[in-house]
Amino acid sequence: MNTAAKILLTAIKKKLEGKPCDPQSLPQALSLAKKHSVLNLVAEDALKAEIPDALRAKLLSYCAEYLRQQETLDYAGKLVFDKLEELKIPYMPLKGYYMKKLYPAPLMRSCCDLDVWFDPSREKEVKAALGELGFTMKSAGENHMFHTYGAASLEMHYSLGKIPACPDYYADVFSRLVHVGGSLYNFTDEDFYVFLIAHLYKHFKSGGTGIRSVLDIYVYNEKKPDLDRDYLAGEFAALGLVSFEEKLRALAYRWFGGEEISDEPDPLADYILGSGVYGTVQNATVNGAAKHGKGGYFLRRAFPDVSTMKKMFPVLRRCMLFLPFCYFWRLLKAAFTKPKAVKSSLTSFKGADEAAIAKAHKLFGELGIE
Repeated sequence: MNTAAKILLTAIKKKLEGKPCDPQSLPQALSLAKKHSVLNLVAEDALKAEIPDALRAKLLSYCAEYLRQQETLDYAGKLVFDKLEELKIPYMPLKGYYMKKLYPAPLMRSCCDLDVWFDPSREKEVKAALGELGFTMKSAGENHMFHTYGAASLEMHYSLGKIPACPDYYADVFSRLVHVGGSLYNFTDEDFYVFLIAHLYKHFKSGGTGIRSVLDIYVYNEKKPDLDRDYLAGEFAALGLVSFEEKLRALAYRWFGGEEISDEPDPLADYILGSGVYGTVQNATVNGAAKHGKGGYFLRRAFPDVSTMKKMFPVLRRCMLFLPFCYFWRLLKAAFTKPKAVKSSLTSFKGADEAAIAKAHKLFGELGIE
């Protein structure tokens, strides 16, 4: 573990405990903190250090933008929830919306977007309602529609995704929910944790996940000490995530619950520290190549499955004859509108050598995941 990571993890641990951290060391860890979306936790303390005026200005600008973003997310959430209640459309906020409430202070847990599950049979109504509220739809994928509202991002989930070991686990979401009141539903505490781990797993396998995800595991387990561990063991067994959850939880307690953060080599910690909050393109390519081979993964990236294409191009729901044209248009659009992303992807394929793929195989094997 490098110096910046140790400084950052130690500072976060102090913040959770309500203790002061060392401001003078924090400037060394600010870049890593931003990469992992935990800069909000240490920015105020870093301003107490002796830092260049240019860095101070950047931190102040970040703090102002962060507060604006969180306020906009809260406002956008109220708009969406009120409209869903008005239309009597069952819904459930996900992930960060509830995790924020478990931290010592809500602003300690950053949220880059608002995730909401809704009754998938009401998709057309939800899409129309969001347009009326002033949300701009940017894209639609296999699991959700992506909208923006000023500085806020909104992901409206008609699906909670599939886990390879048990693809139908979330096929009937309603059966796992508790009715809170009106149109609002929630998971039980146990099922919220299952989804937290399942969602983390998807990020972990695609491109990696970061410090914030490990911190969420620690905070949730600390705030929910009476979780039914027997129930969780059965659910994680069904999902093939027993070892994955155990090792991530153990890491969370080594980082944030122990006396001192260890310098001992740890492949799992290194993978997470090198990933950033949403992972990296390089990790995604290596991980994909480890499972499908480089050629197979390239084809999967270039030509998504039909269900995903139907979400991207609704015309395919009426006529599949347009599928070849939609694939061509998707590739052409990416080349002209996202040239940097295309270049990054192609570069990552070149960097996915046999040693990197073997390393990914070994780590995933130790975690017991596909």
